Amino acid sequence: MKHFVEELSENVHLFEFQNVRSTDVVPTLFCSDIHLDSIGCKRDILKKHFDEIKEANGLIFIFGDLLDVMGSYGDRRLQREDIDPIFIQHGRTYLDLVAEFTIEFLKPYAENIALISYGNHEKTINKFHNHDILRSIVWTLNLENDVNIQLGAYSGWVFLRMKSPGGTSTVCNIHYHHGFGGSAKRSKGMLDVQIEAMKYPDAHILVRGHTHQKWFDPSTARMRVTRNGKIYKDKIKYIQSGSYVDGIGTGKAGWPVEKNFNPTDIGGWFVDFKYKKSNDSQLIITQVIETPVETF
Repeated sequence: MKHFVEELSENVHLFEFQNVRSTDVVPTLFCSDIHLDSIGCKRDILKKHFDEIKEANGLIFIFGDLLDVMGSYGDRRLQREDIDPIFIQHGRTYLDLVAEFTIEFLKPYAENIALISYGNHEKTINKFHNHDILRSIVWTLNLENDVNIQLGAYSGWVFLRMKSPGGTSTVCNIHYHHGFGGSAKRSKGMLDVQIEAMKYPDAHILVRGHTHQKWFDPSTARMRVTRNGKIYKDKIKYIQSGSYVDGIGTGKAGWPVEKNFNPTDIGGWFVDFKYKKSNDSQLIITQVIETPVETF
């Protein structure tokens, strides 16, 4: 479905779908922590999820850590044997090879990618190498494919507006934050839900990443009141996106194994936005769907 994009501010982006009719659906993929250049990235699973969105003519939102980029000279987080060999070439720089690979991987999906935002891995490259690799990738994808991928921030807003042929519209407010905190083996970060819901009262959906945990909580309800004094309740949905890296592997070795982290599920979440109009009311119904991953 065609849409109009407007950058309202550096970290607030509006995606407007015009001439939508009742039961029209916008399929999306919300994902984070892809770590595309990591030797442990499940690129085959990622490609399946991207292909499904492309076939449905939907949109892809990547909320941080598209890249791993821990193999630069002097970076102590990776040993040389942990770097994918395709990024080790005589006479070529590591970051350039990662950027070129990422651009080629994403090129078939350029028309479907709506927004890519920063994670801590991209921010680390900015800090220590004075290179905004994510901005360069987005700029190149837009230039070479004549598309309009938005560059998000570490935290920000996505407004998804649906407008009927008559001009009336409704909007879903999505707040994203790449994420924070540690593994939280017992709670998996679920204790943050109500705190974040209180912090962002204008959000209908909260999306978080970073911890590589994958879960969805639709249980938080709120009491609301209109200016006319009508009391009603609504819900806020919390989406915790998983990673596309299997950090545990066989459990033999590696940083997640040394920290005794638990295995985590792979992938992001499909989110369908359905426009519904009845009498004088209109709303966007959201359905959060688990991305298909059986074994990995």
